[in-house]
Amino acid sequence: MRIISVVTGLLAAGMALPASAYVIDANLAEWGLTRTGSASDWTPNTSVKAWAVEDQTGNLNTYLSPGYGGQAYDVEALYVDFDAQYLYLAMVTGHNPLTQDGGNNYAPGDFAIDFGRNGVFEFGLETTGSNGMTQGGLYAVTQWGSGLWGAANEGPTSILAGVLLGTGQVAYTTNGVDNLGVHAADRHFFYEARIPIALFGQYWGSEFDVHWTMNCANDSMIVDPAPGATVPEPGTLALLPLGLLGMVALARRRRSA
Repeated sequence: MRIISVVTGLLAAGMALPASAYVIDANLAEWGLTRTGSASDWTPNTSVKAWAVEDQTGNLNTYLSPGYGGQAYDVEALYVDFDAQYLYLAMVTGHNPLTQDGGNNYAPGDFAIDFGRNGVFEFGLETTGSNGMTQGGLYAVTQWGSGLWGAANEGPTSILAGVLLGTGQVAYTTNGVDNLGVHAADRHFFYEARIPIALFGQYWGSEFDVHWTMNCANDSMIVDPAPGATVPEPGTLALLPLGLLGMVALARRRRSA
């Protein structure tokens, strides 16, 4: 009986392996983020595949990189996770998603994905439904916005033209919250997204970058996850319970002998 109880526990763990599923509601608590007013607030769950943090603060004249804008144009953190079905993205920024282009204001950009890490961002995920694009749509991008800073930009801004490959899901907050990280008074906004990896076709499995910035590109964030090919296939995971059941049967035969 002791062997069976151990195997039962392993079976439960094995069945849980394929899913790190997130509810796409822009609540990043399930990613492991906290709001305690300390640097540890930014650290996600250990299961998150890749992430980057650059928490800055200041008024509108504060330099970010490559532009200015202070907290209102600060990209603070970007998180990437995936399982056998979806690519998940989460982001924290001081930039309000409701900001519109005009005057000295610049609207949010879209998530840009570069397979091969060669600076060619083949795919874009539309965040807010601007420029006539479908919110949550994954596009094979033929034209990107470029921001204000030219070669200093880490990547592009918004999708201007492309072919809609299918739809994912995007959620974002519009009420800023504070007490995240050491700059307790700063206001933060959250994005969360999910993309079916089947939409990437043969690209999925090669190394890739994920990038985000607003339309002026005053500040940006880029993350380099491990290649998608490291994701266990569902069929491979299904072999684990079968193998464990075989171990149980073998143990019983040995006892009978």
